Amino acid sequence: MHATRHIQDRCTQFEKMTTTKGIYDTIRKNFVDKTKLYFEFLTLEFDFDEPNYTFNEQQNGVITSDKFEFNNSDKNLRITISNAYHPVDYGFEINLTDLSTGTEEMLHHVLKENQDVEQTYLEKASEFLKTGHGQRLRRKH
Repeated sequence: MHATRHIQDRCTQFEKMTTTKGIYDTIRKNFVDKTKLYFEFLTLEFDFDEPNYTFNEQQNGVITSDKFEFNNSDKNLRITISNAYHPVDYGFEINLTDLSTGTEEMLHHVLKENQDVEQTYLEKASEFLKTGHGQRLRRKH
């Protein structure tokens, strides 16, 4: 009986992963978890505050985007890392905002259709931000 229950549980897990909602939920979970992991360097190495996490939810309960904002008031900078899902397909973005002027610049993006469920692009995106824009993030204000 125990083996049968285990097989049923595994089948249910597989069904959840292969349904559109299951895949969508997995993408969101992977995005949130991996963003926390790969972009932690912003707080540890570049003195940004802990990220402010928010999400947009439709009235029907569907989450349309996740967003992390890392602020550094000493440098007047904000890094916004977001991923937009259904019904839009903007996908992933890293934006840098100069808080003293309000100027916002998109530094990197990955369209939704170019993302995988595991969100593996996030590791390279974090390295791109760190190595390609590190000097700007360390600037003295």
